[in-house]
Formats: sequence, structure tokens, C-alpha cells
Amino acid sequence: MVRSALALLSAMYALLACPVAIADVGALAAPAAESRAAGAPAAESPAAESPAVEAQPVEWRHGYAFLKPLALPADFPHFGYVNPAAPKGGEMRLAEMGTWDNFNPVSARGRDAQGLQWWTTLNLLYDKLLERAADEPTAFYGRLAESVAVAPDGSWIGFRLRPEARWHDGRPITADDLAFSFEVYRHQSGPTIRAPMSAFDRIEVIGPHEVRYWVAKGNEGDPVLPIRLGNVPVLPRHYWEGRDITATTIEPPLGSGPYRIGDFKVGRYVRYTRVEDYWGRDLPVNRGRYNFDSVKFDYFRDENIQFEAIKGNVIDLREETYPSRWAREYDFPAVRRGLFRTEKVEMDRPAGLWWPVFWNLRQPRFQDVRVREALWLLYDFPWVNSRMSFDYWDYGLSFFHNSEMAHTGEPSALELALLEPLRDRVPERVFGGPFEPPPNLGGGWHRDNVKEALALFEAAGWVIRDGVLVYAATGEPFEIRFVVVSPGLVGALYPYIQALKRVGIAANAIAPETSNWLYRMRAGDFDAGAIAFQPDVTPTLLLSNSFSSAAAEQAYSYNWAHVRDPAVDALIAAVYRAQTYDELIAATRAIDRVLLWNFYYVPGMSRTHMAMTWWDKFGIPDHAPLARPIYYDAWWWDERKAARVAAGRRAEDG
Repeated sequence: MVRSALALLSAMYALLACPVAIADVGALAAPAAESRAAGAPAAESPAAESPAVEAQPVEWRHGYAFLKPLALPADFPHFGYVNPAAPKGGEMRLAEMGTWDNFNPVSARGRDAQGLQWWTTLNLLYDKLLERAADEPTAFYGRLAESVAVAPDGSWIGFRLRPEARWHDGRPITADDLAFSFEVYRHQSGPTIRAPMSAFDRIEVIGPHEVRYWVAKGNEGDPVLPIRLGNVPVLPRHYWEGRDITATTIEPPLGSGPYRIGDFKVGRYVRYTRVEDYWGRDLPVNRGRYNFDSVKFDYFRDENIQFEAIKGNVIDLREETYPSRWAREYDFPAVRRGLFRTEKVEMDRPAGLWWPVFWNLRQPRFQDVRVREALWLLYDFPWVNSRMSFDYWDYGLSFFHNSEMAHTGEPSALELALLEPLRDRVPERVFGGPFEPPPNLGGGWHRDNVKEALALFEAAGWVIRDGVLVYAATGEPFEIRFVVVSPGLVGALYPYIQALKRVGIAANAIAPETSNWLYRMRAGDFDAGAIAFQPDVTPTLLLSNSFSSAAAEQAYSYNWAHVRDPAVDALIAAVYRAQTYDELIAATRAIDRVLLWNFYYVPGMSRTHMAMTWWDKFGIPDHAPLARPIYYDAWWWDERKAARVAAGRRAEDG
């Protein structure tokens, strides 16, 4: 239930796939005779291997999109949700949970400092080839790349760099840096970076500012691949060649982006300072963004201290994740005087599920679907939401809540075409109506639900003896250790734990320090956990990382539940195969049904908004609901507002 925990999971959310459409710019590929392949001998020249491809015209375009065409033309001046005349200056201070010890996110070890998030917009140090538009959920525009092309047969993806692109030391960013970055990602990075790059065979350097990434056999035409390439930061060859790029470091590395690392204290804070002569300041994708002179991230071990820090004007902005605090505790003098703002900001994106409970399927007892269904029957989310959360949450009954990808009604013909071949591997209820919550909810405890749960337990071999639920054959008691990311989740689980105890299950919950929580999730040292599942509009790799059998065996995947289900694997493959919007929707709805009716997770909390709190020091552009927050890159320092807050603070203190 903390924003920093979501940041730890950010690698899941930007690796996407679905049908593609690209906006035209026009031009032809450069002659292949000038090319050389990085990491491949000259005899393997792709140009020599694919004359048919080279004979077809290749269109170079200013951006890449899927599902819908790009909304902005090649000569667009700026994104529609920014203020292009926003002043530069001031500082924004943000809060993070836990600690940090590393400035090198390529390394599989250590915990990266905030501001270096690999797959998201919150990477302040490095530039990427493409920039995602916050108001077009499927659109990407050129940043380092002035244009992008895809081979007619999908066998390669090309990028042309902007010749003016520079590193912070003034040296140009070239195709050699792209080749270096590609080889690092493929062979020396951690698994969450290396795995997405396995879809590519090699990179071909066409010239100083042009490259082609050749797609591995079997991956041709996958529409996610240009996004995957465009979303990773580009690394400077000349800086890293004399250093160990697999090691953690607290030496600030050379970057190319709008900020460089300023002062810091390991584990406590890191401040990024704006690069005055940033080469990309006036690019259409950057105009009106990155307005603060500095962005500082302070680290906290406790969300209660975070709250006190923002009340005390130690930090400027935070997302509130405690419903009770949102409802009760934002009534201090600064709020009443209009110096401090609170607002539910609606987001235009799939809401998914907010920290649903999942079971550790490594343990034989949780492999029985009857046990999982019995545990689901005992969870009364509406009661928890009304009594403890002030109806703060939506009831999410889909992994794709608040989107067209969520299943509805009975399966469509396209869904049935995917599900019928799997009929003997999925629950029969998949072929009926939608997944619904347990009956009789809202009272906190219902006798009929308990009777049904106990019957399911007994059918699975678990019976109550002397008030304790035990396995009949061995006498082993049923115990559940919930290991979660924050004390807030522990509190939210309390009514569920009490319900479990009433049927003889010994249950407890703990929230260890964030790094220890991650270690225990990866090591399987828990009985039940919780993880945020917030999909994007094309959740391909997110599904693979979260639910595939292959991911269950990978140390750094997010399949912490250890789901290993051939039917789920087949439906994930169907999501990847989708070539039309209707096929994509059918595949996501089918996998939604199968996951839910197997009760691998206990759905509950979801939300379509962010509960934002901030000191009223900032200018905010007018915009409709967006797919992501833009406070750190599109707000700006407002001198008049900041002076008013300062005067009000002095009056309070005096």
C-alpha cells in the first residue's frame, strides 16, 4: 500500500503488446552497404540474408502506436497536458519507503535509488529512444530517436538518432552507445532486464545515427518489441567501458537526461539537479516538462513518519494510501487555511487489483482448489471496506478492473474459441456467468458462508478437532503467515485473520522492512502474500512475469504465488498472439476468468483514483484524466503560491 512498493514493481508495467498502428512520416531506409552488425560477424549481414525485405519500402515515422493511431502529427509542438511556458525553478521533495544503496540499475544486486526507474517515466538521469504520452495510453513519440521504422515482415526494428543528442559531458550519443547498451542488457543485466531482450538476436549499426535490432526467430511481428526497445535507457559506452557494469555503485554515473545526481546520503535521500544545458530541453516530448531546479527523494521506514513529514513541510507531496487517515486526519490548520491540498485524482487506466491476497502454491495444501475457494468464502471485503476503509476502495472482481479487458457476462464466441480446447484443464464455472463475490457479504460473518467453507475444507481432508482446523490424516494444524509490504496492509487484513481464527486457522500477519519483504517473497518464505496487479492496456510481459509457469522458476519474476497452470500458459500465449483488438480483449477476458475461478488470488481492493496530498506551492496544467501521474515532470514551482505557504507557516510557528 505504498507508492515506493509500486516503484519496485515498475518493471512489470511498461513491457506491453497488442495490435499496432503507426503514424506516417515517410522516408526510406539507409543503404545496407554501410552497415555492420554489432556482436555478429560480417558474413551474417542481415542485408545479405533478407533481399526481399530490403526490396520493400520502409517507412520512417515520428512515433509508434497500437490499437489507435498517433494523435499528434510529426510537427507537434508539445504534449497537450503540459504548460509549454512553465517557468523553471524551485524544488519538489518526494517521499520513498525503505532504503537505497545503488546508482546502477543494470546490476541485479542492491536497491536502486528512486529517479532511476528502468521502465517508467521516472528516470531522471537517462534518455530513452521513445517517450510515452500520458494522454494517449498506446502512443509513443521520438525522444532520442527522431524516427522509428519496422520491417514489413517484422524481422527488424530501426531507429534513427537525433544528431544533436549529447551526454552530460558534451560527447555525442551515437549508434555505438545503442550497440553497447543492447549487449549489456542481453548479457550482463539482471533477469528483469535481460529477459525482455531475449526477443532480439543482434543489433546492426547502419551508420553513426542509425541502427536495426534484428528480431529472434519466432518473434517477428510482435508489436510490443518497438516499445521494449524504446523504453530502456541508453548507456554511455565511453563511461562504462572502464567500469564493472554488473556491480552496485554509489558513484553517480554519467547520464544524458534532464537531471544529474546532485547531493545524496546513502539510504537516506538523493537529490537530482536540473541540467541547464540539457540537449533535449526543447524537444516536443520535453517542452513544458522537467521544470524544477531539483527533485529530492527522502526515504522513510514508516508511513506514519511520512505523514508527519508532510504535515511538517519536510516533504511537499505524497500519495495517501491509508483510507482511515484520508478520511480523518487531513484536517490540520494548513488544510483549513488553504495552504495544503488534498484531492482524489481520477486516472484513465486499467485499475487492476490493489494488493490482493495470494497463496503460496509451493505448499501442497494451497494446491487444492477447494482449500483456496474455502479461504475466499471467508473474506468479507464489503464489510472491511465500509467499517475500516470508509468505502475508499472499489470492489475489484477482475484483474483488469475498470477496463474493457475485464470479463463480463458469459464468454463470447472468441473467448470460447480459446477456452474450449482447455475445457478439461479449467474449472467448469469458467464457461458460465461472470466471477462474482461470495454470497451474503456485508455483515462480517455469515453462517452459510462458513458452513460452505468448512464443507470444502472437509472434502479436501481438513477437519476441526478441539477448535483447531487440522489435516485429518496427520493432525497437522492449518496455519497462515501473511507477509505483506506495509503496516497498513496488516491492519486491513485484521478482520480476515479474525474470521480465519474463528474456523480454527492460526493466522497472523507481519510487515517486515521492504528489502526483507522482497527477499521473503522471492524465497517463498510465507504462506500468503499480497502484490499490486496494475496492468496497462497491453499486459503481455506483465502476465508472463506474474502468472506463467516459466516465471515460477525465475528468481526475479513476480510469480510469487508460484502459479504453474498449463491453461494459464496457453491463454498468456493467446494474448501475445492477438492481431486485432477483439482478439486481445477475448484473450484477456478468458485468462481473467481462469485465474479468478481457480482462486489463486483473493480479489478485493481496487481503485480508479490516486489520493494526492501536497503543499500548494506548485503550478498545475489543466488536463483530463491521464494514464499516469505527472507531478514530478509537468508541474512547476509557483513563486506566489510558495510565498503564501511560507508566510502561512511562519504565522503558524509564531
